[in-house]
Amino acid sequence: MPAVRNLTEALDNLYTTTWQNMKQTAVDQIYDATPFWFWLKEHDGLESTAGGRFLTEPLRFAKSDRVKFIGRGGTVSLSDNDFLTVANDDWKYLTDSLVRFGVDDQKNRGKNMIMSFMKAKLDNSNDSLIDKMEISLFAASPAALDFNSLPQIVKNDPTTTTLHGIDPAVHTWWRNKTKDMTGLSFAINGIAEMRTMRNNCSNNMKSDAPNIIVSDQASYEKYEDTVQEQKRIVNKKLGDAAFENIEFKGIPMVWSPSAPADEIRFLNTKFLKFKFDPTMNFDMTEWKPIPDQVNDRAAQVIVAGNLMTSRRRVHGVLHTIDTA
Repeated sequence: MPAVRNLTEALDNLYTTTWQNMKQTAVDQIYDATPFWFWLKEHDGLESTAGGRFLTEPLRFAKSDRVKFIGRGGTVSLSDNDFLTVANDDWKYLTDSLVRFGVDDQKNRGKNMIMSFMKAKLDNSNDSLIDKMEISLFAASPAALDFNSLPQIVKNDPTTTTLHGIDPAVHTWWRNKTKDMTGLSFAINGIAEMRTMRNNCSNNMKSDAPNIIVSDQASYEKYEDTVQEQKRIVNKKLGDAAFENIEFKGIPMVWSPSAPADEIRFLNTKFLKFKFDPTMNFDMTEWKPIPDQVNDRAAQVIVAGNLMTSRRRVHGVLHTIDTA
């Protein structure tokens, strides 16, 4: 019995230590696996937030009304005005379970075999987390326990659904830009509508201009067909990371198989953050015995965080695009 217990404890330590050693590489692989997460990471969009009951984000929704020209002896107002509010949202927890069966531990106890067996389990968990992160990112209607998604933050109808505790039906400044493309041929109107959306999002201000465009495959290819006779420019950073992309007015455009069909989103990642708890950033829990299963063990890899925006009006979406 002690020999079995010692083997179990030794393997617990080996799994945990191996994950700790490969964790940073694994985290990088998760965020580097798909173009949006890669772009967000490269533009300081991953923000460490230590604990707290809620995730918060300060918002500026108005400008000072005390700015004025004055002449000799002129006075300035000292009255205060409300221009700040706070967005808040819940922590969300994404996890994957690693399960070990005692008989597998016993059969694969040789050093080379156990390392190969362990690596396969950890790699599988890593790949599964990548898939789930991408699928949840583009969910049209995320479940209550899921991370906020891009279609939830940049909605086709931005007047509905409270986001980060703020009701856009009441606060009109808390709405993204949107355009219904029903009845508009993309071949004829696509470029013009993309230009207008880009301008509407930026309001001719450099800081507010979108810096990435994401879409489904069909919409991406429709835009690619439209510009195929022109010189196609790609973003070098995305290209060097092996992500296919095309630029529109200097903005890289990428696609995801998980993105909603017939939708193109214009995003400014300066105002998008994935906030995470550094103590739960794809960390592994302790190994625990599974009740009523002799020598079988389970542990979890977990990340606590959520996707938030601090300026919703700088994002936009073209939806119901005719890609036929």
